[in-house]
Order: sequence, then structure tokens, then C-alpha cells
Amino acid sequence: TMASLTWNPVTSANLAGYKVYVGTASGRYGTPLDVGKVTSYAASNLAVGNTYYFVVTSYNTSGAESLPSTEVSKSIY
Repeated sequence: TMASLTWNPVTSANLAGYKVYVGTASGRYGTPLDVGKVTSYAASNLAVGNTYYFVVTSYNTSGAESLPSTEVSKSIY
């Protein structure tokens, strides 16, 4: 089972990429996934019966990371 995320691009000239954080509790996420300079991500292998929470950050060429996006969630049935 999967969830698809899309987000608006950052217009910063020194954008290096985005990181997706996934968790099974609001505000608590695992190790981020560096997805590079794309504006969508498909989270797969999600277990039925769980609710997953997602935020996205951007980072620049010097490694500075943005504040997280608004959290979104998806329940898998």
C-alpha cells in the first residue's frame, strides 16, 4: 500500500533538494529520505491499519535545512 506526496517547488537559487520525513505518530518521524530535486514522492510498503504522518523540508547547497512543511497524514485501510 502506498501514499503519494506532492509539494510546491522552492524558488531559491541555491536549492539542493528535499527531504521527506515519515512517522507513525504526529510530530515523530524516522530518518529522513533525501529525494533530491523532485517535487513528489511515493511512500510504499505502508502497513494496513496504520496512520502515517509526513513533512517535507528543503535544503540548500551549504546543507542548511528549512523548517518543515505543514504535516499531512494518511490512514491506510
